[in-house]
Amino acid sequence: MKRREMLLLCALAMSVALAPAACLACDTALLVIDVQNEYVRVLNLTTIDGIQLVDRLVQVIGCARSAGVPVIYIQQRDSRFPVTSWEVAIAEAVAPHEGDPVVWKPYPDAFRATELLSVLQGLGIPRLLICGLSTSGCVDATVFGAVQHGFETWVLADAHSGAGSLDALNYYNATWPAVGATVVRSDAVDYGGFGCATATSP
Repeated sequence: MKRREMLLLCALAMSVALAPAACLACDTALLVIDVQNEYVRVLNLTTIDGIQLVDRLVQVIGCARSAGVPVIYIQQRDSRFPVTSWEVAIAEAVAPHEGDPVVWKPYPDAFRATELLSVLQGLGIPRLLICGLSTSGCVDATVFGAVQHGFETWVLADAHSGAGSLDALNYYNATWPAVGATVVRSDAVDYGGFGCATATSP
């Protein structure tokens, strides 16, 4: 998708959020899973439509922020490197902003032995948009974890990678609805329908 078209979609998603005397009431969060330098460097990270994953995530995160959606970063601990190393750091192009929650995890499922559940409960978030890597590992495990914890779980079909082939990416996109998740392209996300729009003050 061309940059101009993506910007138009972002503007459309936010069009109802520009009225005066309004407040954001978004009940959705974007989970960005394990987009760390070491993984980005060694994996062939293209999406189902052939776009580099990091480039797509720049678009996805930008639209989410424009819609007032909290962006929560998941970061994998790696015993090979200290947690402050370049390898473990989140890729600069999609790095957290000040105040964005960053949740460290020791297992593929971002809910297992982490503070993610308490972070989401603290924000009052019942709905998750999931993206990142790897498709067959941490994304898949976290989708299952999110559903099991009762979250309305949406996976961005064109914003995950690392499964090894286009067929594998499509396989997981086709499989997740069977466990209770919804799969949608990133340019089809209706942020207004998610409550990430303005509510006119009384």
